[in-house]
Amino acid sequence: MDLYTIAFNNLKRRKVKAFLIAFGLIVGVSSVVALLGIVQGMRLELGDRLDEFGANIVIMPRAEEALLTYGGGHTVDVAFNTEILTEDDLLKIDTIPERQSINIIHPKLVGAVNVDSRNVLIAGGDTRLEFSLKPWFSLAEQAGSTGGKVADLGLFELPENGVLLGAAAARSLRKSAGNEILLNNERFFVYGVLNPSGAQEDGLIFISLASAQHLLGRPGELSMIEIAAYCNFCPIEEAVAQLSDVLPGTRVTALRQAALIREETIARFYSFGLALCGITLFVSALTVLVTTLTSVNERTREIGIFRAIGFRSSHIATIVILETVIISFASGVMGNLAGFTLARVFGPYLVKMQVTIPWSTDMLALSVLLSVALAILACIYPAVKAAKLDPAVALRFI
Repeated sequence: MDLYTIAFNNLKRRKVKAFLIAFGLIVGVSSVVALLGIVQGMRLELGDRLDEFGANIVIMPRAEEALLTYGGGHTVDVAFNTEILTEDDLLKIDTIPERQSINIIHPKLVGAVNVDSRNVLIAGGDTRLEFSLKPWFSLAEQAGSTGGKVADLGLFELPENGVLLGAAAARSLRKSAGNEILLNNERFFVYGVLNPSGAQEDGLIFISLASAQHLLGRPGELSMIEIAAYCNFCPIEEAVAQLSDVLPGTRVTALRQAALIREETIARFYSFGLALCGITLFVSALTVLVTTLTSVNERTREIGIFRAIGFRSSHIATIVILETVIISFASGVMGNLAGFTLARVFGPYLVKMQVTIPWSTDMLALSVLLSVALAILACIYPAVKAAKLDPAVALRFI
């Protein structure tokens, strides 16, 4: 009879202790798998949200000095020794290797116009792209005979004779939806007023790009190009480098605020989860150690028989380790399945997100390796103790 058969038969005879060892390992492994699965799902989900909206790259003309800022950069109206950004530069973006990673390209022109003898900033662009990039915007008022507000501003196309007012701009100018407004003595219609967002956009007047270029006397020019790239899979730094190469007269900036907040949130959750997993793994290892040690103490008579018929100390230690390895291998597979199920079922409730937990064969392999390694470490002392058992003492139980 070989050592593997002896180890397997011992497990069949001691089902309760085998179950206790397996249970401890499954709890430890499943906690790690669930944590890693939820964290990976959070990263994918948050990355997808940034992909759908929010500019993470801004292209601005190079300028030595400016006093007026918007969107993290300086407007051309008040900058010195600036380069000129034009609509022709949009074609150059299509030539970069990472073009397939870019989701939204939004050209904008920002400048000051005269409204009731005061200067007010206007932002000219495509309102559908503007509000796709900023889905937190919503309408407080809307003019028109439909009676309802546009539910999705990403579908709202502003006509060339129309404007949308930020909350602060509407309050300052005392305008509301349905009013007329004079921009540089040209008549426009207020199609809507936005709810306060707490950002600098509250003080802007939004108009079409063509209207802004006409009012500011800058046909074909742009103040900035906002770009939303697919953050999950594309290297933002590489895209920035490629854009800088094809647009040498510009300053290309990767906006890191959203990514940093996302990573900080995930890192905190991950650190807290690792601490809990560490405690769980310690308890699991302790369970394996105590159960195996108890089993060795109860098998003194069996060990004495083995030694009497010629088994060496190494054979005894190998039997104990083999028993644990057999249990740990099965426990790793079951722990992976349990952790994956827990992450899928409870993950969305835990992190308050609709996370999708992907199945991974790498995670299955990691689960098995973790379970086997944990079990071997925990059973080393009981195996050594069994191997060092004095044959004379053991034979007294025969």
